[in-house]
Amino acid sequence: MRSGVGLLRGERAAMIWLHLALIAFTAAAFGSAPALARPTLPFGVRIPARRSGEAVILLACRRYNRGIGAGAIAACVVVVSGWLAPEVVLLALTAAYSLLGVLAHRSIAAAKRDEDWYSGTRQAVTADTSLRSDPVRPQWILLTPAAVLALATAATGWFTGAAGFSTVLAQVLVSVLVSLMAVAISRARPEVDAARPSTSASRYREYLHGVLALLLISAGCVNATLLVVSLQLWGVAETTMPVTIVAYLPLAAAFIAWLGFTVRTGDAGHRLPRAVDEPETSYEQRDDDRHWYAAGMVYLNRNDPALLVHRRVGTYWTLNLGHPIAWVVVAAVAVAGVLTGLGIVTLPAKGG
Repeated sequence: MRSGVGLLRGERAAMIWLHLALIAFTAAAFGSAPALARPTLPFGVRIPARRSGEAVILLACRRYNRGIGAGAIAACVVVVSGWLAPEVVLLALTAAYSLLGVLAHRSIAAAKRDEDWYSGTRQAVTADTSLRSDPVRPQWILLTPAAVLALATAATGWFTGAAGFSTVLAQVLVSVLVSLMAVAISRARPEVDAARPSTSASRYREYLHGVLALLLISAGCVNATLLVVSLQLWGVAETTMPVTIVAYLPLAAAFIAWLGFTVRTGDAGHRLPRAVDEPETSYEQRDDDRHWYAAGMVYLNRNDPALLVHRRVGTYWTLNLGHPIAWVVVAAVAVAGVLTGLGIVTLPAKGG
């Protein structure tokens, strides 16, 4: 009896530590966003480079960081005390952090509008035509591990007489989706700063090369995890905790690689070292705030032919909802979600 109670206490303690780790990760993710953002895009607001040190921006950052810390402490106290379910706490914490970002965005946007920060500036848009004549192409050889792992999973299921091949289909789907994403991202509109066009273009090229490489490698990591999950589903491998941990090690490795890359490069590669010594021009990047909504999270511009644009808040790309194809993609994702929710499309599950 005592051993059973001790086991339950141990499991509860492990779950508490897990949720505390998730709280710490959430706080770190939201807290690092302003530091990784471009200096001319604090909290998703486009500003002239000479205004990046304004007092209102520094004050918004301090308030935001204090809110991040206070929210993390409060969430940890609630989880440890057991007042609310950890899932509810994480959801509330994410909502609170998002609200902090919105408030910081509004305060900076109001100061920009009231003080007319773009008054007297020369606005411009710069294009890098070399990305069309000499594009950054995906290194398709890096997708080989994902394909090999999918074939190995299918062969194992065939020889063991497995009843279902849902994980193999998932591996194929991951490989196809990652390939489509790599093609779309390589052709997305580049982020080139009008103030330093050559420097920002070279940084973006290096950044894009790294993103495409990591994307293809991550497909292999996902398929490696699905291979071990398949072996557990088919009874070839045990469903013990050590095996499960091994199954998710590739995903953990991919996550750490993405995290390190993001910290090193920053948003759109602005933290990379300069490849050329270029004097700053007299131009400022054009103020296009009117096309961004939800505090810089949503982009809608019907006059922009680009399907993918680089996000202002957070890293990587988002859809231009002014493009007709974007709504086709959104509709396809929504249909897939509804079919999954209704049980028409089933996801792999242990023991079923």
